[in-house]
Amino acid sequence: MGADTETQPLCLRFTKTATARAAARPKESLLRPPDLAQWLLAAGLGEQLPGVDEELLREARELREAIYRAARAVADAVPPAGADRDRINAWAGRNDAFRVLDGTGAAWRFPGASPARSALAVLAGDAVETLGGVRPGTVKVCAGTGCVAVFLDTTRGRSRRWCSMGTCGNRAKKDAMRVRHER
Repeated sequence: MGADTETQPLCLRFTKTATARAAARPKESLLRPPDLAQWLLAAGLGEQLPGVDEELLREARELREAIYRAARAVADAVPPAGADRDRINAWAGRNDAFRVLDGTGAAWRFPGASPARSALAVLAGDAVETLGGVRPGTVKVCAGTGCVAVFLDTTRGRSRRWCSMGTCGNRAKKDAMRVRHER
């Protein structure tokens, strides 16, 4: 994960597990249960691989899509659809996780029967804070060609245009330079 990604809220990073959303065939990163388990671990939601089955993978994708649609709605300054709000709120209400200080900082603890379910509840709670305006910043859709990723713009003037300078921003700047040189 790059610097741009790591500064983004967990919930919006989670929406990037599906990419090329504008394409005829979007790219899905969560193909199998171990993919979700690996993502949760890499995102700092646990210290060991959580157990994930096909049902939880399906539910995780549904939550991810609800978060994505709600973020797009917030970016467009319209209320998220009721079904998306209900799904996010239901997951957020299941949260039994808490943070503790450990030797290197803060870590999540998941005391419930399913650490993976608890981690998804943490993601939903993060979506409530991010999309509900608790977290400072403005939710935007990437202006990169063909990219429809959502991100939180925390710049002072809220002037950020791309989900990542390393990918979409760099591509846009190269395209602009090529156009200037072709004149």
